[in-house]
Amino acid sequence: MDQAEELEQIAAWTREEGLGPDASVEARLCLLWRVLQHTRSRLSCVTQDLERHRSQHHAELAEVRKSLEQIRFFTEHKDVLAQEIQDENDQLREQLRRIVSIQDAQLSEVAKMLYQQGLTELVHSSPSEQVAYLLVERTSLLELTEDPDKLTGDGKAESFVKVEAQAPNTSGSQCTHKRAPRHLQGGWKRLLGLSKATQSKHAFIPAEARPLAGDGSSLQKACSRLERDLEEGSRRLAMAHKEIRRLTDELESAHLTRRAYEPELQSAQQEVVQLRQEVEKLKKYEMAELRKAKDLNDRLDLEIRALKSRVRSLDAERSSLQQIVVSLQVEAERMEQQVELDQAAKMAELDILQKKSEQLEQQQNHLTAALQANQECHMEEYSAVKTTSLSQHGCETLKKEFCETLKCLDKERSKYHNMKAKQKEKLLRAKEKYDYETTWRDEQIKSLEREMSLCSHSLAKQERELVTCMMEENEKLLSERRRLLEQLNEEQHNKEDSIRIASLSKCRVDFLEMENRKLGNKILHMSNQIAVLERSLQNLQSQHFAEELHKMSNRLQIFAPLPVHTSSFSKVAPSETLDGTHNSHTKQTDVTTHFQCSTSGALRQTGELGYLNLTSTHPLGLLSSSVCAQQL
Repeated sequence: MDQAEELEQIAAWTREEGLGPDASVEARLCLLWRVLQHTRSRLSCVTQDLERHRSQHHAELAEVRKSLEQIRFFTEHKDVLAQEIQDENDQLREQLRRIVSIQDAQLSEVAKMLYQQGLTELVHSSPSEQVAYLLVERTSLLELTEDPDKLTGDGKAESFVKVEAQAPNTSGSQCTHKRAPRHLQGGWKRLLGLSKATQSKHAFIPAEARPLAGDGSSLQKACSRLERDLEEGSRRLAMAHKEIRRLTDELESAHLTRRAYEPELQSAQQEVVQLRQEVEKLKKYEMAELRKAKDLNDRLDLEIRALKSRVRSLDAERSSLQQIVVSLQVEAERMEQQVELDQAAKMAELDILQKKSEQLEQQQNHLTAALQANQECHMEEYSAVKTTSLSQHGCETLKKEFCETLKCLDKERSKYHNMKAKQKEKLLRAKEKYDYETTWRDEQIKSLEREMSLCSHSLAKQERELVTCMMEENEKLLSERRRLLEQLNEEQHNKEDSIRIASLSKCRVDFLEMENRKLGNKILHMSNQIAVLERSLQNLQSQHFAEELHKMSNRLQIFAPLPVHTSSFSKVAPSETLDGTHNSHTKQTDVTTHFQCSTSGALRQTGELGYLNLTSTHPLGLLSSSVCAQQL
């Protein structure tokens, strides 16, 4: 740009600022100084705003770092909670394995103990059946302790049972002795009242081996004792029959209650299955939520990285703008220095022109004085007039030159004003660009701040919601798990109790059936013995009758040659003999009637035993159902 144009721009700028072309140089310098001070103050304000924005940006970065640390802390806390839940599940599984191993060890130990005691049949049975067997044994022991008198009175019966158990023709009783202890069998025998019967059997078995001889009174006593034993056995058998009927009724009621509670158990099992499925679904949902949270964290990390790169780019742009501002400041200072130099040169020229104008004015004054002197003496010399005219002409030329110099000064002023206006326009454009860049940067920083605050708030909210949701889900799962475990434990306890009671009832029923069979066999055996005794009694009676007849014949042969006065005796003797025969016949009939009564009682007991065997063959499912009903 030419210096004249710059001077014109300076003159135009001074006119815009309110200074006319006839303003003094000091006023123009004051104006330039004020403009310079204003620009410096604006520059200081802009630098302060820049520093403030920089501090705000650093604070925002610190908040972003803090939010990132919080996000990492929440993720670590979430991982710790997941690990704790996994550890708790592992501990529960380990406890379950340990409990299963302890149960297996206990079962093996119980099996070993049963094998050592000779109870091999109970090894493969369930624990409830074993407990039922032990309960039966306990009841028998309690009966033994409560009834020591009967135990002492039944010692012979137990010894006879032991002798009979060793006989080869009672293999079934040996199996029974293997299954139940002897004192338990003694207790059941005392319940059925077989002690006296076994004692009488023990008294009659060697009578079969001995020769058939003895009094009828001993036979009658034996028959009456057998009859009493049979009556007592029938009475005890009736009691056992009532007990069996009661147990069958309980079994039927338990079966009905089990049928009534079967749908509830099935529904409970279905609920357990549904709850397990819901737990699996919740686990899958939780895993999906965790994946979503991880993806969200990854996206937020990427966004934060992008924001950091954007902030770095903005910092680079700000540094470049600062460099541009510094360069503009340097250029402005250079232009100010140049303007000052131009102003100094113009001022020197103006001084020179003023001095010339003063000299011209002095010359004009001298000329005017000379003209006045010439006017006073115009008539004196003509030459003096010519000189004055020439001096006037010179003055006019000097005036023209002065006007030209003033025109040149105006041009220089206009150039200065134009240059100053251009400089002002450049400063305005630089200021506008700087303001635009700063406002755009501020808007970008504010938008980034808003985005970061929104992201941080949304992230914190999502983290809180996720943590609360996870805690609630974990609490729900733990409560459901505890409730299911309690239900399973209750169901298991109920099942174990029902199985235990069912096995106990089954053992009782089986033992009663076995005792009924043994009692029937013994009654049949006793009826056979009674028949044998009846036949032996008939043989004895026939032999006795034959002996009496033989004695009577001998007596008749001896007393035949006696005189007549002995006839009365002979008459009386046959009558007595007949009376004795009749008495013996009546005794025989009495014994026969006793035997018939005993036989009919035995047959009646045999029929009752058959009925008991039929009633005791109910399905074992009724037993378990009745036990479940009683437990409920």
